[in-house]
Amino acid sequence: MKTIKAAIFDLDGVLVDTEYYQWQGWVRALKPYRVTLSKEEYFEYAGKRGDIIEGELAGKYSLSVKKGSLHEAKKKQMLEWFSSEKIKLMPYAGEAVEFFAKKRLKIALASGSPREEVMLKLKNTGLMRLFPVIVTGSDVERGKPYPDIYLLAAEKLRLKPGECIAFEDTQFGVQSAKDAGLACFAIPCEYTRKQDFSGAGKIFRDLKEAVEWTARHYKL
Repeated sequence: MKTIKAAIFDLDGVLVDTEYYQWQGWVRALKPYRVTLSKEEYFEYAGKRGDIIEGELAGKYSLSVKKGSLHEAKKKQMLEWFSSEKIKLMPYAGEAVEFFAKKRLKIALASGSPREEVMLKLKNTGLMRLFPVIVTGSDVERGKPYPDIYLLAAEKLRLKPGECIAFEDTQFGVQSAKDAGLACFAIPCEYTRKQDFSGAGKIFRDLKEAVEWTARHYKL
């Protein structure tokens, strides 16, 4: 039975119910260009860092836009929403983090969103106190699906990547964690269920099921 020393969590779609806002943020950013991004079309982007999504959207719709402008418009809208609207937690979110903390595992957050946005979500939901280590898309040169964010999280935890497990809701997050050398479990949400999770160590319906399985199969 393998021993793990840390649990690292993604934020959007794993701990907080915000994938709808992520989609709508891009919808608002694209509106001036008369582009409609459907929910189904957004499925292929969920989990990637904003600058990567911007480049792919601009290319797909042949948009002549200043680099960074779509992403900035989206970020501005997200900050407005998360400053004023109550964010819902995903089922068992707080309990999952606290379970591993009580087992004396190190805990970290690895979110591809900009730092200001991440901090707003954590404060809004009361999750801030649970994360001594927080790594965001603002802290790395390359966002998910690249491994940088998980490599940095493991470094900040002073652990080898192989001593950590990750919980993700997108194929791009899974790829990021796996390429960094972590075991990664997937908990797909409404916006990511059609993505390819063949790279995940295991796929779960929710965090509760994921935590219970991990407790049975790993030495904590």
